Amino acid sequence: MTGFAGWTLLLIGAMIAYRIPLVLSMRKRADAWTRGREVDQAAVMTRLEGAYANCLEMLPIFASVVLVAAVADAEAITAGLAGWFLAARIGQSVAHIISVHHLVIFFARFPFFLVQVLILAYWIIALLQLG
Repeated sequence: MTGFAGWTLLLIGAMIAYRIPLVLSMRKRADAWTRGREVDQAAVMTRLEGAYANCLEMLPIFASVVLVAAVADAEAITAGLAGWFLAARIGQSVAHIISVHHLVIFFARFPFFLVQVLILAYWIIALLQLG
């Protein structure tokens, strides 16, 4: 959980590092990034925002499974693949930030996403077998 949270915080930090100089130099208003508003920004920043959103979308599922494992005193179920899960999460984010080209999506982003889904499915099945 700490690794996942740390990676998500790093993505937020990158967005902040991009935005603060723009606001302080008065090249952008502080409300320029209000949701639903069209933003004129570097394409990589739009992709970074997408990578961050992907992290937030996966977080509830991941956190729920890890919490259930902790409450059930079954951390051993998640511990073995936790590093692989985090690596796949980071890989998906990096692929998203690099490009949204269909080949990158097909050969990098989707496989990293699929690894996460398969690990979560494995963990859920293993946890359900405890009961």
